[in-house]
Amino acid sequence: MKKKLVILGGGVSGRAAFDLGRKLGYDAIIINDNDASLLPESDLIVASPGVHPLKSHLYRQAVKEGRAMTGEMAFGAAQLGDIPILTVTGTNGKTTTTELTCHLLNALGVKTVACGNIGLPVSAVANAADSSVEAVVIEVSSFQLELAENFAPTAAVLLNLKSDHEERYPGGFEEYAAVKKSIFKNVPTERRFYGINSFSIKGRAVVSENTLVYDGMILVDKLDETGFAAPHNQENLAAATQLVMSIIPQNELDIPRFAQAVRSFKFGRHRIEFVAQKNGVKFYNDSKATNPSAVTSAVNALKGQGGKIVLMLGGSDKGMDFSELRLLENELRCAVLFGASGENIGKVFSDDLKKYSAGMDLKKAVELAFNAAEQGDIVLLSPACASFDMFKGYDDRGNQFCELVNSL
Repeated sequence: MKKKLVILGGGVSGRAAFDLGRKLGYDAIIINDNDASLLPESDLIVASPGVHPLKSHLYRQAVKEGRAMTGEMAFGAAQLGDIPILTVTGTNGKTTTTELTCHLLNALGVKTVACGNIGLPVSAVANAADSSVEAVVIEVSSFQLELAENFAPTAAVLLNLKSDHEERYPGGFEEYAAVKKSIFKNVPTERRFYGINSFSIKGRAVVSENTLVYDGMILVDKLDETGFAAPHNQENLAAATQLVMSIIPQNELDIPRFAQAVRSFKFGRHRIEFVAQKNGVKFYNDSKATNPSAVTSAVNALKGQGGKIVLMLGGSDKGMDFSELRLLENELRCAVLFGASGENIGKVFSDDLKKYSAGMDLKKAVELAFNAAEQGDIVLLSPACASFDMFKGYDDRGNQFCELVNSL
């Protein structure tokens, strides 16, 4: 008799786990909280990362009954065999570091696939069974680490820890941080890496005097002439370098090819992305900034370019502490607030900073920002929040912003 596999959550990750389960010989089904009041019999439950452990009655039933349960990422990773698994977690910078690590390895001749929280489920990669794949880089969210007891990556990096997703964890930030740190549970000590700007623990890859150095070797100089001039991107670069060097022997590294790959890297959309210049005002799309710390990084990267910054903020709150945004006031012309949490975010600023409210209307928010900006200023969409109050995702929010800017 076939073993019974229950997939909890029918999104992209759930469907990938279903396909992999069927390939492995399971009698697999997908269920959702809206479709079933009770869990069916199962040998194993695979939960999608979007299933909320505090809100899903099926998840709570599984925990109460002590059912065997794992997450989609861990389920897929267990089927990758001997392929090196490099992992990236942290509050900010995960996607850039994941994409960069994949780019560097491919440029060095190691066929690598990026997957996980970046969009391609790990189960889909495992199901493809492409024997030519030589490494995978997994972007790992805290949600995916909640059910990853036996997950044992080859190497892991924890970039940083900032306020985010605290509505999911009864223990608040401390619990969130503990979940993030659990990525190291089954990783050898020498392959546990930390963000150079966020932790006192330093690896062999460092940035010094505008130069990327690994164990005394200069890998890339003149970083200010690359896309890695800003401190947050240097953190991502150092982390990606550590991951690359965890599977490539130091004496086999082609340094010129590595340096060229760093210089040729193209950053993904929606992270401090230049959109257009209108009447002397530059517009930047930073829709991927879904927590206050990411906003701070964006403002620090753009400040000092002539004028002030008109900052567009708002969206779905995740139980976060927005107080650090007040430290940005000296760089701001004003704040334009929109979305479900806009008004609440505005309260962290002093009365000296002008604030404009657009309600649930992004078009109005763009127009308010444009009208408030002076020549030489920057209008920055860096919401500090999730997007699901008004949009399908941060990419939808960013795309709509770009369309509205281009139509001004």
